[in-house]
Formats: sequence, C-alpha cells, structure tokens
Amino acid sequence: MTEGNSRVRLGVIGVVVMVLFSALFVRLWFLQVATSQSYAAETRANRIRVISEPAVRGSILDTNGKVIVGNRLINSVQVRRGITDQQRKAMVPRLALVLGESEKLVNARLDSVRYSPYQPVPIANSVPYQKLVFLKERPELFPNVDVVRRSVRVYPDGAVAPHLLGYVGAINAQEQKLHVGEGYGPEDVIGKDGAEAMFETQLRGKPRIRKLEVDSRGRLVRVLSDSAAVAGNDVQLTVNVDVQKVAQESLEQGMKAAGGLRDVTDKSRFATYKATGGAAVVLDARDGSVVALASAPAFDVTKFTDGIPGEEFKKLTKPASNFPLLDRALQGQYAPGSSWKLFTSIAALQAGTTTPDEVIFDQGSVKYGAEGNEQEFKNAGKERHGNVTLPTALSVSSDVYFYIQGFRLWKLFNEKDKKPGNLAKGYAVQRVARSFGFGKSTEIGLANEQRGRIPTQKFKEKLNKDDPDPATRDWLPGDSASLAVGQGDLLVTPLQEAVAYAAFANGGTLYSPRLAQKILNPGGASDLRDLPPQKSGEVKIKPEIREPIMAGLIGAASPGGIGTAGPAFSGYGGVEVAGKTGTAEVFGKQDTSVFAAIVNPNPTPDSDEHQYVVVVFIEQGGNGGSVAAPVTRRIIEALNGNPAPPAVRVIEKKYRD
Repeated sequence: MTEGNSRVRLGVIGVVVMVLFSALFVRLWFLQVATSQSYAAETRANRIRVISEPAVRGSILDTNGKVIVGNRLINSVQVRRGITDQQRKAMVPRLALVLGESEKLVNARLDSVRYSPYQPVPIANSVPYQKLVFLKERPELFPNVDVVRRSVRVYPDGAVAPHLLGYVGAINAQEQKLHVGEGYGPEDVIGKDGAEAMFETQLRGKPRIRKLEVDSRGRLVRVLSDSAAVAGNDVQLTVNVDVQKVAQESLEQGMKAAGGLRDVTDKSRFATYKATGGAAVVLDARDGSVVALASAPAFDVTKFTDGIPGEEFKKLTKPASNFPLLDRALQGQYAPGSSWKLFTSIAALQAGTTTPDEVIFDQGSVKYGAEGNEQEFKNAGKERHGNVTLPTALSVSSDVYFYIQGFRLWKLFNEKDKKPGNLAKGYAVQRVARSFGFGKSTEIGLANEQRGRIPTQKFKEKLNKDDPDPATRDWLPGDSASLAVGQGDLLVTPLQEAVAYAAFANGGTLYSPRLAQKILNPGGASDLRDLPPQKSGEVKIKPEIREPIMAGLIGAASPGGIGTAGPAFSGYGGVEVAGKTGTAEVFGKQDTSVFAAIVNPNPTPDSDEHQYVVVVFIEQGGNGGSVAAPVTRRIIEALNGNPAPPAVRVIEKKYRD
C-alpha cells in the first residue's frame, strides 16, 4: 500500500466519522430541544391516571309520582389491586368456595380489562350476611378482599313495563366511542334500552373524578384532585303504573284464554289459537301522553340488575321463546284488518265515492272483474248483513261494503280520461293513511321503532321488478279492495294505529307519543323542566265526516247491540266506548286479533273530561271481537278506576270480524 492510498483511505474514514457524529448531534438536538415539550407531556400523561366512579342514578317515576325504578344499596365483595401472584393463587379457590362461584369466574373478573388497574375489582353482588361476616373475620385468608355497599337498580313494583323502562348494563366499546369525551369509564353502566337509554343524560348524573399520580411502576404516589359525584336527576313519566300492570296482565290472560278457542279457519276442527305474542297501547287522546305500553311475552327486567348471565340472555333471543325482548308495541308490524276501515271511511267520504246515508245491499259477497273472469270477494263465512249504510257497515264490519269502496277508488285511479284529481282520489286511502302518520316513525324516541308500510303501485313495481309477468307490477282492483279492509301488503305498528285513532278522537291533532312529563331534581324535590306535548301534524276532519264514522264505531262496541264487539262489552257500565274490531289474515299463520277503542268518544267541549285510546293486537289470537276486544275491555275498566278488574273473558265466535 502506498503512502498516497493510505492518506486517501484515512480521509474517507474521517469524513464518514464526521458524518456519523453530525447525524448523532442532530438527533440529540431534536430529542432534547425540538421535541422536549412533547416528551415532557407524554411523561406527565404516563404519571397521571384519571379514575371515574359513577354517581347514584336518578329514579324513574310514574305520572302520580310513584317510584317505579329506584336504587338500593347491596353488599358487594371486591378485591383490591396490589395482590401478589402467590397471595392470589391461595386466595382465589377459598373466595370462590365461600361465594359459591367457580375459580374460573373469579380469575376472569380479576383479569378483565373492563376494570381500571387502579380500582378494586367487583367479584359478587347481593352476598348473604353470613358470608360477609366469614370474609371480614378472616383477612389473613382473604388478603385485599373487601366488603362494600354499592347502588344498583331496583323495581318496587317488580317486572312492570320492561320494554318501556329498559335496563342498564356495562358500557361496551361501541358505546364508549359514541359517548367519547363524556367521562364514561370502562367500569361504568349505561342505559341499554327504553327510558333508561332515552333519558341517559339526565339519569346518569356526574361521576366522581379522581386524578392520581403514579410512579413508573404504576404505584400510587398521591391524589392530585378529587371532584365529588352529583346524583342524577329523576324523570317523571306519563305512564300510570296501575294501568300498565293491568295492561300486561290482560294481554297475558287473553293470550292464555285464546288457547282454549277453536280456530274457525282450520278444517281439522281440533286446532286452537297459538296466541304467540301481543301488544297493548294506551294513549291520552288529548295530548298524546303514553298511559301504558305493554308487550307480550315480556321478560323479567329485575334479572338485569347485576348483569344477566350469557346463557340466560341467549334463551331470550331464541325463536322458541317467541322473542320476549321484542317490543311489539312499536317494533311489531301487522296487517290491521277491519280496524283499518275507519281510515277507508274517511277516504271514501272525502273522495266522494259514497255518502253516510248511501244504502248498499250486502248479500255476503260481491263479484268484480271483466265478464267471464270475475273474482268473488266475500265476508267471513259469507255472512249476509242486508242493507247497510256507512255507520252500520262499521258496526257490523261489512267487508262487502268496503270492498265496493275499494273498487270505486280503483276505478277513479284508472279512469281513461284522467280527469284532474282522479289519481289523488284513487289513492285516497294511502293519502289519508299518510296524513294520520302511517308509514313513518311516531317519534316516540324509543329505539328501533318500525315504520310500517303503505302499499302503492310504486311499491308493487319495486317488489316485483324481476317477475316476468308484468301484471304483478300493476295496481289491480284486488289491491284496492284488500287495502280497503286493512289487508294485502299493508303493515302498521300498534303504536301508529293508537296515534291515528287518537287524532281522529280529538278532532284531528296528531301528537308524537309523550313518554315523560317532567325532569326533577334528585329525590323529586323540585321541578327542573317540563316536557310539554309535541304536536306532529293536523288532519282536517269535517264534522259531517267525523260524526257518522264515530256513530258506527260506537255501535260496534255497544253492549247488547248488533256490533262485532257487543258481546265483549256485555254488562259494561262505564264511560262510553267506541271501537272497531279487526281479524287480519296472515299467510302461513293464524289470524291476528285486533281491537281499537276510543274511551269517551264525544267529550263535553272545553271540559276536563278524560279521553283515551286503547289498541290491542294479538298474534295468532283469532277473532278481534273474541280476544282483543275482551282484553281491551279489561284495560278500560282500569282506566275507569278499577285497579283489579275481573279476568279477561274471551268470546267464542263463528266468523271473522
């Protein structure tokens, strides 16, 4: 190697060394100067832990101020952090044995990421007193195990209105994302459904927030701040708990009794009605307040207090259980059957296809269609009603009368000359339905409310777009006839029908169902805020239209009269009732039993008289006058002031209503 080459190599090495030292110097400058504030902030964050402890949740009251969801202190066993592996290995089997739990469950709780590493881990709730004494007297056997008192939800009237009230449960990851920045910790509970979820912000209160300084090993150094919890506000509902109880009981009684009635549509002559589910809605027609909202089968909300076991929750979601978690009042969608004839009547009178005093001869059936290709439309059992006017047709539920109205409306829709207004008149039933709130949310504020369905030609075109037969996409005479009697592709929820009947009863004002009337200070000491009724629309109903229709509905429920609900109201002596039965056919299932009632249909003007609407649907319950009407009657007895009315008495009937 020459001296020149050696110098060159040394020079290259020197340059490389200088570059490396320069890069190192720049990196040190960046870490110590440019990002010093950022790393200092991260260091402080690593030293500070924020702990949230839930406040006492607000109570839920009924319309009379009675507590229907409150709180109580229970005995809870928890394990403090800081236990060594050796202590845990010896303690867990002992603790599991005393509590009657598995070691697997205790270890799972201790290892759960749900609980903060700086707070005790709850292991068991509602522990018997003797076991608590045993644990407290032997601290050497149960290191870091404490017995504490904590607040949980309690239901003084038992499992009343579970769907309406909802329940609370441990917050999950998705809910934490939805409520980011609101101070929810992984160990918090949150309203999962019903009023508990709807009024979560008011009921929750403000949690206790503690800021803790910890060392590099996560050990507590000191408490930096500690803000006290503020109890949640109380919520006063519009619900009357006594009427709610009767509504639930009546549904259950009616469904059970339906099982003893023979299915008149079954040719075997041995089948009885299954009555797999149902709903009952009671509204104050004057302002839309919810008086009762019942769904069956129901579930025991008290079992959700400490967190329902997974296996038991699965049972509630299996088809064999008939889905008790489903709130059929606002999530069930049904054909309303003849209870829909109220809205067909309004449409026909407004479109001018009939008058209140027009006489139509009902001979049990009517034929419609081109000569040689006529189709027969029949009353149930081809029962004859003779000469009927609109009020009589409502009282006796003449399908023939309303089929004829459907055909007349279809003819207007299909007039060749397309006179102005004929298309609107042809769609009169759909137009009236939408004006009464069908086909959209009632805006009650509860989760998963269904919208129902109002069929039109556009609906048929979309439904049958891939069908090779173009006739399936046309709006046919049978479609208008079926719609006129509440059948075909029409679907409504019980709550929608109750809202619509209430608007008809009060003269045309639509209200969003009101679930709560007040927000109160904790303990109900004083009012914080009123929650007034919310109008959602106005329907113009002329007296000359309302009066004959109401007369027909009164006739349908008159005790001892010719109406379809007369037998169900035999011996009734309370406030006058108007109503309409419905027996809706369902493909592949037994008929749905329906009854819609107006209590005090014609109150004295400018008076304080109560006016209620009660709507009952029972899946596979059979005839509307046989089951739904007797259930409704029992609920009305409670509205009249009897908290313990006689049991539901179903009526054996030969035909559908």
